[in-house]
This record gives sequence, structure tokens and C-alpha cells, in this order.
Amino acid sequence: MARAAGVSEATVSRALRRLPHVAPATAQRIEAAAAALGFTPSDSAAALATGRTRLVSVVVPSVVSWFYGSVLEGVDATLRAAGFSAALIDLAQADGVRRRLTARELRSARPIGHVVVGFELDAAEQALLREASAPIVTVGARIEGVPGIGIPEERAAEMVVEHLAALGHRRIGHVGADREEGMNPAVGAARRAAWAAAVARLGLESRPEWFGSGAFRIEASRDAALAMLGAADRPTAVFAASDISAFGVLLAAQALGLRVPEDVSVAGIDDHPFAAAHDLTTVRQSPREQGERAALVLLRGLGVGRGAVPAATPLELVQRASTAPPA
Repeated sequence: MARAAGVSEATVSRALRRLPHVAPATAQRIEAAAAALGFTPSDSAAALATGRTRLVSVVVPSVVSWFYGSVLEGVDATLRAAGFSAALIDLAQADGVRRRLTARELRSARPIGHVVVGFELDAAEQALLREASAPIVTVGARIEGVPGIGIPEERAAEMVVEHLAALGHRRIGHVGADREEGMNPAVGAARRAAWAAAVARLGLESRPEWFGSGAFRIEASRDAALAMLGAADRPTAVFAASDISAFGVLLAAQALGLRVPEDVSVAGIDDHPFAAAHDLTTVRQSPREQGERAALVLLRGLGVGRGAVPAATPLELVQRASTAPPA
């Protein structure tokens, strides 16, 4: 094949592995020669020869989540386009609490990079990743000194509160999250703090009982909203920290005989695939795009690809029928 393309065997190897420092015209000529000869490179053979796989581990706390699944789709598609593969490490347990990341899992597939999605690693787990001496990128989580992709959490929450206030609501409650064991507490904390700050900045009414923790789960969010909306002195609008939480608020309103949006407005964050079906006003983020960007940052760390990748993905307020001026 090297003879057919008029280059050295080393250049052929670099081009077929999509490594840098091969001119585009040369790479095209090599790929054309490979296609003409019916040659398909073997990742396993290359790994045996070089001691390096083309696998990237994607560590998630659970796969039973539209967000994590969408991020994984974006990571996998981008890696495959560059000739790499994703190895999933799912830390879910039956009790809903993630298990700890182990050195054995990280080393079994000999990944050359890691993408950590949506949860907080403790100090020991972070040390495991750092000892691997491989590039690391996070999505929706933060590790000191590690590049991360996500959304501006505070701004997303502000957009919801500002939207409800612009409609005329002065009493805006919040169904959010405190600390989910084994998950990432930063998201719930950031959105709660931004809600409180926006309420104060806009001069709106504030009551401690207008916050309830739903732990980003439908049932817990429903229970928190039942307590909040069942009181005589209830808010006229509820900002839910996620669309999943908002679905729980909608269930609570239905159980209490409250009409949405006539009696209470409800808005969330995410634009979950079911949000449109529930006519839910929400702030749209794109987890698949976040996964794509994370993979691009990781590939750049591996010497594949060039150019800066923005860390924050854009936000968009999507107004639907679940919000309206207060009665």
C-alpha cells in the first residue's frame, strides 16, 4: 500500500490511524489506495503493536437517564468519526446510589482518555484518574485542573426566574435538590443559589418554605411540591431545577386540583424529550452537543484535531403553555 500511495510505511500507519502531521492530500491518497486494495486497519492489531488502544472510557453514574444517554451518544459519534471507540463504565447500583470507581475498571480496557459525565468524584477517585496519565474531560461536573464542558448553571436558573417575573409573578417557589449521595451536588446548589439571588435582586417575595428538595426525581419532586402548593400561602409559580422535577410538580398540581398555568405556572431546565408533550416552559440545553464537545477536547488532548472548543454550550428559553401571568 505504501508503494501504491508513493509514501513510507510509517506515513501510511499515521494516516490510517488519523494521527497528526500528515498532509490532507497525502492522507486522501493513502485512503484511496487502501480502499482500492480492500484494506481495513485492525484496531486490535495496532494496540498489540503499539501498546496503545484507541479506546476512551466514558464514566457515568447511571445509564437510566436521558441526559447521560444523550451525552454518551455525542461522545461516541464524535470518537467514531475520528477512528476511536467509547468504553462505557456504568457506576449504577440497584439502590440508586452509584458505586465507587475502581482502578481495575479503568485499566481493564487500557483506555487512553476519560470522559466523566454528570457526577462528583471524591479525592481517591480523582487520584485514580490522574495516575492513569491520560487526558480527562468532564461533562456537567468539575474537577480541579481538568477541562470541563457544561452550561452556565446560574444563568439557566436566572432565565427561568426572570421569565416568571416578567409575566408578573411575585411569589416564585423552587423545587430543586440538596445533595444526592454519590452524584454531583454542584448543579442543584448552583440553581438554588441563583433562584434565591434572582428573587432578591428582582425584589420578589421570599419564604423559606417555598423551597423543597426533590433530588431531581419525579416522586420526590411531587412530594416537595405537594407540601409547597398545598399550603394556604402558596407561590403562584414554581421554578423546577430540572424538567424531571417539573414533571413531579405538574403531578402535584393535578393531585391538588390546581390548574396549570391558571392557578400555578411551572417551568424547568433541560428541554427533556417529554417536555413538549407536557407543554412545559423550559430552558433548553443540548447534552448531545456537550458530549460532542467533550470528545473534541479529549481528541485535542490526544493530539488529534485542532482549534479551541467552547466550554459552555448555549441556552434558549422555550416558552410553552405551562407559564402565564398570575390570575
